[in-house]
Amino acid sequence: MQNYFSIQFLWVVKSLWRVSNKIPLSMRLLILFLVCSIGLCYASDSYAQKTLISIDVHNQRVEDILKEIEEQSDFDFFFNNKHVDLNRRVSISVDRSNIFSVLKEVFAGTNVRYSVLDKKIILSVEVQSPQQEKKMIVSGIISDVQGEPVIGASIQEKGVVGKGTVSDLDGKFKLTVASDAILVISYIGFQSLEVKVGNRTNLSVVLKEDHQLLDEVVVIGYGTMEKRAVTSSITSISSKDLVTGLGGSTIATALKGKISGMNVSETSSPNASASFQLRGVASINASSSPLIVIDGIPGGDLRSISQEDIQSIDVLKDASAGAIYGTRAAGGVILVTTKKAKEGPITLSYTGELSTEQVSRRPQVLDRDAFARFGVGTDLGASTDWYGELLNEGALSQRHVVTLSGGGHTARIYATIMAQDQKGIAIGDNRKDYSGRINANFNLLNDLLEIGLHTEYREAHRDQRSSSSCFDMALKMNPTEHVYDSTSETGYNVLVGGSEYYNPLAEVMLKQTDNVDKWLKADATVKLNLPAGFSAQATLGWEDRQYQQTHYVSALHRTSLNGSYKGKGFHGYSKTVNVSFEPTINFMRVFADDHTVSAVAGYSYWENNSENFDMSNYDFPVDGVGAWDMGTGSWLSDGKAAMSSHKYPRERLISFFGRANYSYKDRYMVTGSVRHEGSSKFGKNHRWGTFWAVSGGWRISNEAFLHDVSFLDDLKVRVGYGVTGNNNFSAGASTAMYSSNSMWPYNGTWITSYGPARNVNNDLHWEKKAELNIGLDYAFLNNRLFGKFDIYKRRVSGMLYNISVPNPPAVYEKTTMNYGNLENTGWEFEIGGVPVKTKDFNWTTTMRLSHSSSKITSLWGNNTYQDRVGFPSPGTNGSAGRIEAGTKIGSYYIWKYAGITDNGRWLLYDKNDNVILSDKKTYDDKRYIGNAIPALMVSWDHTFTYKNLSLGINLRSWIDFDVFNTINMYYGLSEVAGQNVLRNAYIDNRHIKEVKQLCDYWLEDGTFLKIDAISLGYSLNMKKWQKYIDKIDLYLTVRNVACFTKYSGLNPEVNVNGLDPGYEWFNNIYPETRRYTVGMKIQF
Repeated sequence: MQNYFSIQFLWVVKSLWRVSNKIPLSMRLLILFLVCSIGLCYASDSYAQKTLISIDVHNQRVEDILKEIEEQSDFDFFFNNKHVDLNRRVSISVDRSNIFSVLKEVFAGTNVRYSVLDKKIILSVEVQSPQQEKKMIVSGIISDVQGEPVIGASIQEKGVVGKGTVSDLDGKFKLTVASDAILVISYIGFQSLEVKVGNRTNLSVVLKEDHQLLDEVVVIGYGTMEKRAVTSSITSISSKDLVTGLGGSTIATALKGKISGMNVSETSSPNASASFQLRGVASINASSSPLIVIDGIPGGDLRSISQEDIQSIDVLKDASAGAIYGTRAAGGVILVTTKKAKEGPITLSYTGELSTEQVSRRPQVLDRDAFARFGVGTDLGASTDWYGELLNEGALSQRHVVTLSGGGHTARIYATIMAQDQKGIAIGDNRKDYSGRINANFNLLNDLLEIGLHTEYREAHRDQRSSSSCFDMALKMNPTEHVYDSTSETGYNVLVGGSEYYNPLAEVMLKQTDNVDKWLKADATVKLNLPAGFSAQATLGWEDRQYQQTHYVSALHRTSLNGSYKGKGFHGYSKTVNVSFEPTINFMRVFADDHTVSAVAGYSYWENNSENFDMSNYDFPVDGVGAWDMGTGSWLSDGKAAMSSHKYPRERLISFFGRANYSYKDRYMVTGSVRHEGSSKFGKNHRWGTFWAVSGGWRISNEAFLHDVSFLDDLKVRVGYGVTGNNNFSAGASTAMYSSNSMWPYNGTWITSYGPARNVNNDLHWEKKAELNIGLDYAFLNNRLFGKFDIYKRRVSGMLYNISVPNPPAVYEKTTMNYGNLENTGWEFEIGGVPVKTKDFNWTTTMRLSHSSSKITSLWGNNTYQDRVGFPSPGTNGSAGRIEAGTKIGSYYIWKYAGITDNGRWLLYDKNDNVILSDKKTYDDKRYIGNAIPALMVSWDHTFTYKNLSLGINLRSWIDFDVFNTINMYYGLSEVAGQNVLRNAYIDNRHIKEVKQLCDYWLEDGTFLKIDAISLGYSLNMKKWQKYIDKIDLYLTVRNVACFTKYSGLNPEVNVNGLDPGYEWFNNIYPETRRYTVGMKIQF
């Protein structure tokens, strides 16, 4: 029978393969796999039927019987010792019976089942089906300690997927469960509760409010820790702390003001990139931005993640917390944890938003009448609001997110898909995003093995025709100039003749600037839970970033007409691949109830590979095809087209790290960490560095002498010291790179050859940051009042900078060297509380205050200073910044204003404080004036809830700092020719009759108070009326509601990050907007 089957089976496979020639290969392989699987299963059953067993035993152990079966056959048994009782005694007598009959007698009366796969027999526990279980209907009411019903509480049958409900408007519920069921009851803000049903059919459950702030889990480097055990400066925020509906190009918009000591700078553009700075400047040349870690994978990009997918964000501020990340933690660390499914029934939710924007503050330039009245320029007959012509006010943006979540204990999945279409306030500044994420978690082998998977793909299609320079041009344009020209083929009044005066609307509309960002990220973590508190895990991460540019300038664009060519096409492509692998061994155990010890040790490998390619061509025969017929441009045949490609040096980081924590009775805590890391960016003599940290905590509130202080919940002192490195600069400074356009001295002349692409410094070594942090955590009045205070001081040594060197012998003028030292000092204070808490009304509030100061303490070598912040033309104004030993970052290096003469001439102070005319000034008369860094940064959040209604108000303020108003400087004087000016030129500045001077006349107090956002929400419980929709949340959010300031420019919140803070640039004035969003979230 078996031989006949084998022949028939092979004939079937052969016939199917012939018939499927027209089917794709992948489908044919799948068919073959399925057929072979069926055949193998049949063959396995045939062997099992053919093999005969003879056993005659009395009161024998099951384990011995299974061994006897294995000796008489080729079968092997596989099972979990917890599922099969090997010591059970069995009597059995069979003679030449098949394996199925034998096993049936061995396991009679038990719930052990068996299955045959090839010559392997798998024993498992039979799970009782729902039809076999005894069912009962349980009803009840959920209330709080005050007896008020808890609406929307989750009631789940423990261990059963899809069995659950929520309490209605009266706190009541009804659920069909097994007779031995355990109900898990939970609600946000309350402690979860497990209730055994037993023989009860009606339950009354009281939920207690969750005041256990100290039990919150904080994500730290390579692990988590209870908040009570933290000894470093770490701030944690959850997804519910982020205001919904704010919009913005990234989640950075929602993070503004949420982390004390961290400043976020961005514009209102949907294509803007945000910059982060934590506790002041961390370097001169290397990056000062925090390291982004997403789901444990370092080097993440916040642009790739959606706010809906975020579970929590933890910020490691000081070096004692960040040292375990070594070289990339000099600017701090931002740990982002995405959501994962909770055990329970599959839930579905949809979120939809509709938004629009308006300009919050516009520059006040001369209109047509004033322009003509003051005789600024020629009256061309039109009345044009050039700034308004560039605006896209009232355009609607939309956003849609669908989320699926749920599963059982062994397998859970969280999945989202998102699509959004953002219309910028500027014409030609738009963005469309599409993304999908799947997070999966699996518990196998009775929780011995855990597997976690994260996968995300995102595309951002960017229309970036507009730019800030267009708004700069709108300020200077003649308001009597025509925008449109009906006689032109384009329909626009295209102005030719140069780059100093052109139609900014035609500039945008007569070109294509399409850019596409793509992110594909995946990581997998396998964790093995071992005995005695040990566990081992390994995480493999992979990320592919691609950036594609497609640009085309019309043949009728001003640049084409000026250049006498018919259109310009450009394609650009870049790709970056990051790979990481991090295995770790973890330990956590409590000894004698009082001593808690935890530790982690691991290895880290990270690799970065980047490459790019671009090409451009000009003068195309057909304009309508755009950049998709590059070969037809005449400049290619003329040899003037351009093409370039570049592959960056491969960057690798290899590290060995460890951390240990000890706690005694949650009263005394100490933590130590070390990381030994090597970077391919440095030469072999300085490739490795060791970074370490130690911190300790004393929970004074646990001391016996404070036990009777009833209003004190927590009081903990923290001290931490750590050393981190910084290698966040471009590779190649100490790595040999070659190019074909290198210049070499030969016989007294420079010749072009193939040689080094830059000067190499083999002695380059790490920047190092050493930081001391002292902190205090507190909570009073049953956690109704809580907060923390931190004071820090850090020193950065061996800063990397490009130094001028003589050439020859050097090939190039600049070499990267370790240049000098930097110092930061500051403090942060947070206080939060629940001032009002009643049955229906709650008010929670949090205030954050911070101050930081940075200064250069020394510069080495022959470069004792460097001038920075050069002012662009028109005019020869020089630079307004300088860094040198002893200077505070944020000071302006300019001339001091002394007044204006009666005939409108500038008066300045010389270095001896004598008043001189501006044409008599010298460079030595410049001095340090003002401070661009706010003396105090404040944010204050309020949340009010009344029954199902919620109101959020977010305030933010910068106090006592200066802003250099370059808009007023460049457009606020009447002594200019051929351009429009601000109205202020004929009001406050009417007495000035000379061209601008680089002095503190243009400095203004930037102090402001902003209402960052107001959010109104209403939650509607739908279970009372139908069974498909659980809840609907409606919300209205207004971003950038109002700004109160005496600053005369457009926006006092200028960029204060980096070495050159405090300027509102006239040529980078993307409009600040007020955004209105209505949204709805439906939970099924």
